[in-house]
Amino acid sequence: MEYLYQAGKPNGKKFILLHGTGGDETSLVELAKVLDPDSTILSLRGEVNEEGMNRFFKRNGLNQFDFESLEKETDNLHDVIKQISQEKGIALEDWILVGYSNGANIAAHLLLERETALAKGIFFHPMSLEVHTQSFDLADKTIWVSYGGVQDPIVSDLSFSTLVSAFRDRNAEVAAVKTTHGHQVTMEEVQNAREWLKG
Repeated sequence: MEYLYQAGKPNGKKFILLHGTGGDETSLVELAKVLDPDSTILSLRGEVNEEGMNRFFKRNGLNQFDFESLEKETDNLHDVIKQISQEKGIALEDWILVGYSNGANIAAHLLLERETALAKGIFFHPMSLEVHTQSFDLADKTIWVSYGGVQDPIVSDLSFSTLVSAFRDRNAEVAAVKTTHGHQVTMEEVQNAREWLKG
């Protein structure tokens, strides 16, 4: 898997960046630097190619997901993160998953469906993938999520609330932020996530 790694300052946050459809490993770097200028960054490029656009798992149309691809690529992503973390000497629990859209979807799926030491996430405009096969406790997970309300042509209120409920029902701590700007990430959201990071 293609990736970009930038070491930050010792006291900085440690971000794993997962881009949206059509993005790459550079797409969320500036956003991460707004969240924390001192951060260490591991930014990954999705290995699925959809008509020239990078994605983290296949789909068969808008919001029509290929679940076989989803499970395979989730395992692949988890393995890559574990391998690079070991190489860099960074504990899995020290990372914060930062994803947008497609990247946020696979990150949320990873936390919901795989037992992992990864425990924190910032997810811009994720949606429920409607896969609920696990029931292990998520009390160690803390996530911040945002969506664009009725202006978002991709993520519906129902899909977003279903995702939030999937986390909360299993005892994860969730901060949910609603905007009115559709599916794009706004500076207002990024600043909100930054404040959340500061506790």
